[in-house]
Amino acid sequence: MHDAYEAIPILEKLPLQIEAVTAYDGNLVVGTRQGHLLMYTVTPGTTRRWDVALLCSNKNFSRKPIVQVAVVPEHQIIVSLSDNVVSVHDLTVFNLPLLSTLTQTKGATAFDLDIKLREDLALPDVPRALTWCMEAIAVAFKHEYWLVKLTGEQKELFATGRSQEPLIARMEDGGQLALAHDKESIFVDAEGNATCNYTLKWVEQPLAMAYDKPYLVAILPKTIEIKTPEPQHTVQSLNLEKPRLLAVAQTAKGKGQVYVASTSHVWCLHAIPVNQQIPQLLSEKQFGLALKLVDVWDEADDAKCQMKKHIQHLQAIHLFCSKNYQEAMNLFLTLNIELPFVIGMFPDMVPEEYRNRLQYPYPLPTLSGADLEKALQALVHFLLEIRHQLVGSDSDKGEKSEVVCDNKYPSAATSIKSRHEKLQIIDTTLLKCYLQTNDTLVKSLLRMRDSRVSVVEGERVLRHAHKYPELVLLLQTRGLHQRALQLMIRHAKRPDSPLYGHHHTVAYLQHLGPQHIDLIFEYGGWVLKSHPEDGLKIFVGDKSTSGEVDQLPRPKVLNFLKKTEKSLVIPYLEHVIQEWDDTTPLLHNELIHQYRDIITAPFASSDPANQEEEKERRKKYQEKLLKFLNESEYYTAATLLVHFPYDNLHEERAVLLGRLGQHHQALSIYTLTLKDTQAALGYCQKHYTSSGPGNEVYLLLLKLLVSQSDSRSPGSSPFKVQKSQQTQVEAVLELLQNYLHCIDLGQALKVLPDAVTIKLLKPFIHASLSHAGTIRRQKQIARGLTQSLKLQTSEELVSCQSLKIPLSEFTYCAVCRKRFTKHSAFAWYPNGDIVHFSCQNQR
Repeated sequence: MHDAYEAIPILEKLPLQIEAVTAYDGNLVVGTRQGHLLMYTVTPGTTRRWDVALLCSNKNFSRKPIVQVAVVPEHQIIVSLSDNVVSVHDLTVFNLPLLSTLTQTKGATAFDLDIKLREDLALPDVPRALTWCMEAIAVAFKHEYWLVKLTGEQKELFATGRSQEPLIARMEDGGQLALAHDKESIFVDAEGNATCNYTLKWVEQPLAMAYDKPYLVAILPKTIEIKTPEPQHTVQSLNLEKPRLLAVAQTAKGKGQVYVASTSHVWCLHAIPVNQQIPQLLSEKQFGLALKLVDVWDEADDAKCQMKKHIQHLQAIHLFCSKNYQEAMNLFLTLNIELPFVIGMFPDMVPEEYRNRLQYPYPLPTLSGADLEKALQALVHFLLEIRHQLVGSDSDKGEKSEVVCDNKYPSAATSIKSRHEKLQIIDTTLLKCYLQTNDTLVKSLLRMRDSRVSVVEGERVLRHAHKYPELVLLLQTRGLHQRALQLMIRHAKRPDSPLYGHHHTVAYLQHLGPQHIDLIFEYGGWVLKSHPEDGLKIFVGDKSTSGEVDQLPRPKVLNFLKKTEKSLVIPYLEHVIQEWDDTTPLLHNELIHQYRDIITAPFASSDPANQEEEKERRKKYQEKLLKFLNESEYYTAATLLVHFPYDNLHEERAVLLGRLGQHHQALSIYTLTLKDTQAALGYCQKHYTSSGPGNEVYLLLLKLLVSQSDSRSPGSSPFKVQKSQQTQVEAVLELLQNYLHCIDLGQALKVLPDAVTIKLLKPFIHASLSHAGTIRRQKQIARGLTQSLKLQTSEELVSCQSLKIPLSEFTYCAVCRKRFTKHSAFAWYPNGDIVHFSCQNQR
């Protein structure tokens, strides 16, 4: 409790019995049981606390006791209730003459004033008290309270209790009422709804009640009690001699002058100055009441604003010390308190030497266990809210993003003004909070595109917490790749480390990109040598790295693999060509060289079993080589051919020769060396073209078959030679029969051997002549169709050219509605519309 008011005697031992009091603008009006009306001026005195002077007195004001009196200063009138009727007196004349007696109010028991005119309302019972509340009237009957709206709608509220004299007090702004119910006061709004889920409790049942912002003053049977409705708090108790009446002279700021009257005495409850009450309240930690007093403090707005911030600042720290962490952080957020000041309230969040320079008005609690976790969660919410505001603000859009400030914390004497500094402190503190509350959020924080975690402080706390993968992520996001890779290498051979193994290095290197190719080569070598298959993933990637490793410079990677781990060259080239569809001739040539080197290399072992296994391996690669030579279109055959031996890889040489257009040499290999006519036919099918060098491949094959049938080795048996010739003749005839459309008849007849008679050639000659005739007829038909199309087109041209479009001075554009001049270009539509050429796009 503290002293909010001081009771100062105004009138003492008045010879008349006081029945009603009211006050306005430094004046006190007293109505007596004898019907006298007295008016006093009450002003601050020089020798005494108050100077009281009788302003006027009217002994004949009323013949009956003055039950209620009120003043309307705007209209300079006094309204009174006496003998159950309301009268109006002139305030401007000394003896307060009667202006009017409102006869229609005869039988009245109470009144309340509103300067607007209203229509009469019928009530179901005799009112004991009534008070205006916005556009409604709160009425107290003998047993219950009602709310009567000016529209005539009536709402029953609740019972008055055991009190025979119910009480209604209008609260701030007139939109809230306090209704007495035995030893409690219930608060309702202008709709009759309860505004609080609690009631204000008194020691005894109040006899009178009035509101003087922010206090509710009540006269109890034995004392005067002063309380605050929100927060509920008993402020003060005063002992006066039999008080029974209350009056409050309101001012524009809401804080009034309170008068208390007994039957013969009047006291002024003089409010203690606000600047004296506030220190008392702060010492008692009554921050809510102190803030309410600031609203009625008669000071400049700047001073009031500063005082509010000071009170709320103390309140926030007190809430924190009282373990109301979330409420404290919400208040800190509202006040925009400096970040280090708030963060410094938590252990191990700022350097110790920095924390020692921070001063707090109350001893900070020692946080541990559940309290620490709850406090840290509130701090996280606080930091995230500020971060959201900073990121969404436009205050620092001019700040260059490449400017990096990595101070742990600025000086305690210097306020933090840089947006970057604030974000750095927020993110670094969030990292520390997450490590203590929910470490699964650490990686999400570090992965944020705009994360500003301090590298120095972040590395320290992550090492202390043994969060090495998170430390690698921090270094990676800051571009400190070499330090991250060195850390992973140190931990790769520690079984107890979360970075144990080579997989972390592989995954890291996969994401570096071509700008860090030297780092990839430097730190990827040990993985290639110890785990070749996984090491290859550095350069070919996997599902999670699509679009990253394929950007690496492939020729450089190829040279690196040839120097570091040659066994990976073929798998790498196969992946690049087959999976990534690389068409670089260098890579295609290199893959062919790699295949050839394996096939032609000497056997490394003399063991027959090993040699047999090696033969199978070489056979597999030879199949790959032949398939690749046939399918790839991007290798340079001219440079490759010189590297292929004459005594081996005959079919492969034939493919290369065919790629160079050397069909005779290629077919010679198939027919003379390999003696594989079917393979030769397949070659011809692949390389035959209707025009150019490719149109003679079948004729070349025919010549080779004929020359092969004419050759006989010395000393061979005549019978065998004759049989061989017969076989070749059959092959020649079959070739002619099946591919007659690909072989020129005249050229074929020149090279055929004498053993082939006209009778044998008859089917071939007939088929050739028939084929030639068919081609001739097709050409004639095509010529006729072309001529017909030409004639049809000519007719359409003539028809279009015969169309005339007349233009005159009365012809208007269908778009702009302007006339055509003789120089106007125009466009004509099939429906007959004519428009300017420049207007056609607007149609």
